[in-house]
Amino acid sequence: MAEIQYIFVLYFTYNGHTNTVSSVCFSPDGSTLASGSWDNSVHLWEVKIGQQKAQLGGHTCSVYSVCFSPDGTTLASGSYDNSIRLWNVKTGQQQAKLDSHSSGILSVCFSPDGTNLASGIHDNSIRLWDVKTGQQKAKLDGHTNSVQSVCFSPDGTTLASGSDDNSIRLWDVMIGQYIQPSDSKYKDLLAQFKIPLIQNTPFAKVTSYINNLQISQEVIFQAKGALILQGKFENQSGINLKLLFQQKGSYFLENTFDGEAKEDLEDEVNEEQAEDEEHEEDEEYEEDEEYEEDEGREQD
Repeated sequence: MAEIQYIFVLYFTYNGHTNTVSSVCFSPDGSTLASGSWDNSVHLWEVKIGQQKAQLGGHTCSVYSVCFSPDGTTLASGSYDNSIRLWNVKTGQQQAKLDSHSSGILSVCFSPDGTNLASGIHDNSIRLWDVKTGQQKAKLDGHTNSVQSVCFSPDGTTLASGSDDNSIRLWDVMIGQYIQPSDSKYKDLLAQFKIPLIQNTPFAKVTSYINNLQISQEVIFQAKGALILQGKFENQSGINLKLLFQQKGSYFLENTFDGEAKEDLEDEVNEEQAEDEEHEEDEEYEEDEEYEEDEGREQD
């Protein structure tokens, strides 16, 4: 007789807000859930029993983002009242108010070590804050529309931002600047892919290594003279463009190349070069014949 197994699903509906809930965040230990709402409030919930622990009041406009510090002792909330508030999770009391913004706060995020806080603003900017002092450390400009989301890398050295301008930008947290594609740290990364195979092929002539750090919906062609690693060559309709690139003189390395594959590639390149030279010779021969015919007519 087949054994019957029963699966029980326990869930809670957390009721308490009176308007749209725009942001939720678990505490690092998973015991507490924070929520921010368009009713201007922040709520703390006991996850296991689904009950409200505290209601944090103070914002005068919609709360768009909430985020726990890595140690779980502090909660940051960003509001459209142009302020960020830091709350003591244990007592529910406000610890600090960061209100040097000129527009609404759409996103907040703590750095992995908890010392910095990033905020994405409706005025197209990003701010970096010193959590201990509450002072602004940097203002990052570059987006051309509202910054909807910010997030630190695991090592805390890089900040990613997403904007209504349809782009993602990466920022160097230490110097507070936008990371340009030509930065040395990315050149060093790509240098790891310069395997011996590349040195004796047409790829050895490549002088530009372009990695698009600005990810956009706009069609941007920056591949001339570039080495593209693991690239897809399809247009918006899903048509493979490899043939077009090959007709323009591009070469493709696929999978892992062994010695035989390397020789095959070199033979193919040599054959194409020989064909090009033969074609040039044919054109020169035809031009010589035409020239001789013209001279003959003049003599007649």
